[in-house]
Order: sequence, then C-alpha cells, then structure tokens
Amino acid sequence: MALEIVFAPMALEPGTFNVGDKVRVTVSFKYVIGVNTTVKLLAGPYYTNLFGKHMVSACVGQADVQLPASSTPADGTATVDFILIAKSLGGIENGTYGLRVWIEDTSAIAEQDNVIIVSGNTSGGDMFSSVMPMIMMLMMMGMIMPMTQQMSEGVEE
Repeated sequence: MALEIVFAPMALEPGTFNVGDKVRVTVSFKYVIGVNTTVKLLAGPYYTNLFGKHMVSACVGQADVQLPASSTPADGTATVDFILIAKSLGGIENGTYGLRVWIEDTSAIAEQDNVIIVSGNTSGGDMFSSVMPMIMMLMMMGMIMPMTQQMSEGVEE
C-alpha cells in the first residue's frame, strides 16, 4: 500500500499569538491511495538556530484524517489544532517561529518560516529558576576544588 501525498504550497501571512492560544491549521493536498486509510496529520511551531530546525514538541498538535481510496489524484483537506504552551510549562518562548505541517510516516511535509509570532510569556517569574544555574556552578566548584588541591599536593611530594 503506497500513499502519495503532495501538500499545496503554504503562503501564510505572519500572525501574532499569545501563549495559551489555540492555533488552527487547515491544509489542502492531493493524494493517491489504493485502500481507505486513516493518516495522522501533525502541525506545530519550529525554530531555526545554528544546529538546524527544531520542533517545539510540547506545542505539536495532531488529528486523524480519513482518506477514501482513490487511484487518481484526489483533493483532500484537513484541519489540526495546536496550543501554544507557555515556556514556564515546558513550551514555547516569546519570539518568531515557523510552521511545519506533516503526515506521520510519509514524506509529506510543508513548512513556512517566520509565520507565528508568540508573546505573552512572563519574564522570569520565579527567582529560583533564574538563580539555579549560579547555585549549580558554585556546587560543582565546591566539589572540584578539593580534588584539584589534593592532586596538586600529591604532585609536590
């Protein structure tokens, strides 16, 4: 059973959203499949940095899509929602993101850079999370310093 899907090109205008908002994505595509099939459509924001593209996995939404059998290219449309989960809950930071839509276990992927503008995260909120890296560094130095002193004393003898 071979499934061929080709997404229509995305031509979205950038939109501004707040954390907690539900984003609805509707896609159009053409497909060919020999038997009735259910596929999983996924969508979510991604960011690009020096190491490539990265999905904000906490914000990825999914929907099951029914595809009736078709031996000739058939038109399909589907909708998937995802929620912009706040950074404090392991989600998305304020900034500009791309949108990726794909169908699981296929080569059907559509992307568009810089279309989701996110705001609404509170800055820093709790003091513990902002001080924690400093505390960890001090603790590590407290463990390493005695070891290096012992090593240097051992060399001098």
